Amino acid sequence: MKTKGHATIDDLYNVPEDGQKYELVDGEIVVSPAGFYHSQIAVRIGYFLLRFLEDSPRGIVCGADVGIILPNGNLRSPDVSFIKNEKLPGGKAPETFGEIIPDLVVEVLSPSDTMRQVADKIGEFLECGVPLVWLVDPKARTVTVYRSMTDTRQLAGDDTIDAAPVLPGFTAKVSDFF
Repeated sequence: MKTKGHATIDDLYNVPEDGQKYELVDGEIVVSPAGFYHSQIAVRIGYFLLRFLEDSPRGIVCGADVGIILPNGNLRSPDVSFIKNEKLPGGKAPETFGEIIPDLVVEVLSPSDTMRQVADKIGEFLECGVPLVWLVDPKARTVTVYRSMTDTRQLAGDDTIDAAPVLPGFTAKVSDFF
């Protein structure tokens, strides 16, 4: 579902509470549907990050319902994001949408995603200053790590993924995400 026109952040506050995930992209409110498996993977990844942070509380992990206002005016809702403590106003998460650039963004591919949409979203995150993006492909059971559009690495199976330099010391087997 798309709402044509010049929508604003304020318009997002008025979308129906219908269980859908909405984003503001180039002046349009766009619904981003996801399935059960998609959600399960995102929660697992969030769990691994949260478990790591228990011993080293360096920031917060957010789920897909967070709204992040990017410098280009778009509001995105990554499936999982990590934000360092020093970026949080007053050391706390904002109560509403936040104008905070995450340190790590995780996007899990949905069956409805097009390659163009995914490439645009990853490029947007990187251009807006996100230093680390993980693109998770549930069908291929891979994670592509983006530090820039030219610095990418695809991992699978028993490959070990890390979050350096964002979360030094964090590691997990890619297969554990699935």
